[in-house]
Amino acid sequence: MSSAKAKVEGGELLELPGIAAQSKSAPTLYHFPISLGSQQVRLVLAEKQVAWDGQIVNTGPALENLEPWYAKLNPQLVVPTLVVGTTIVTGAVQIVGFVNEHFPGPELLPSEPEQRDEVLRWIEIQDQFPLRELGYARTKGMVRWFQRWSLRQQRSRLRRLIRKNPELRDIYEAKRAELDGLERGIHHRIGMSELVDEVEVLLDEIEVTLEQREWLAGPNYTLADAMWTAVLSKLEQIGFARSLRSHRRPEVARWYAQLRERPSWDSMIRRLSAWQVLRFYGPSVAKTFLLFWVLKWMIVIGLGWLVAHLRG
Repeated sequence: MSSAKAKVEGGELLELPGIAAQSKSAPTLYHFPISLGSQQVRLVLAEKQVAWDGQIVNTGPALENLEPWYAKLNPQLVVPTLVVGTTIVTGAVQIVGFVNEHFPGPELLPSEPEQRDEVLRWIEIQDQFPLRELGYARTKGMVRWFQRWSLRQQRSRLRRLIRKNPELRDIYEAKRAELDGLERGIHHRIGMSELVDEVEVLLDEIEVTLEQREWLAGPNYTLADAMWTAVLSKLEQIGFARSLRSHRRPEVARWYAQLRERPSWDSMIRRLSAWQVLRFYGPSVAKTFLLFWVLKWMIVIGLGWLVAHLRG
């Protein structure tokens, strides 16, 4: 069994005491509105018409995903995480496979082997593509500065957490190594340029594929379409909107329009409202910049006093 097939059909479970008993209560999804993986899982839950309880884990400046309680729940320190009774499933690909297998609703993974393999292939392609690195590299201006600042904040928080929680050192050290690799990738301009080219090649492949079928993996909507809905939305946000238009790729544009018309589209919550921005980012940013402002004026006033004292 391929790694992609194992992930989708089995998932990564910390404990599995019996789905029948667990399904009586609604699953709990730990997520963040603009997280790609969270969007994918929310969309599949909507397609399957599964009722669920949500708990937002602020992966913005608050960095709640680094807190010890969440590290014990998800050692990768990322969202989403799905909890069903005493079963914990992590990783978007694993979660959507788990949801499709263990909850009622439309079947999103074909039983016919050839179509099933095609679905899994497209899921693996999007899962392996370094979209996060590409997103960081494509940002500009204040957003770019804010992202770099966020990486520094994460490193600083991880150092403090390691001192306070030595039993979680391995988890936090692995996250530090991941951030180091992310930053090296961001600063590798040639590599980022190649990623942009890879996106265009991949979209060309999808265009050719869709010339022969209505949906990405065959005649019916599947998990592959669900996962790629969020990917296309992300690409549109980071500068590939023209690549998705009908004058460039008519079949991709048709398919994307169909995906946006589905009722599940609204469940993704693609962008934060002004209130959510203030709620998730405001306190930490205000605290950081207030401290900077206070220190700045303390230095200015102190130098002014020193100059005046020396002159006197």
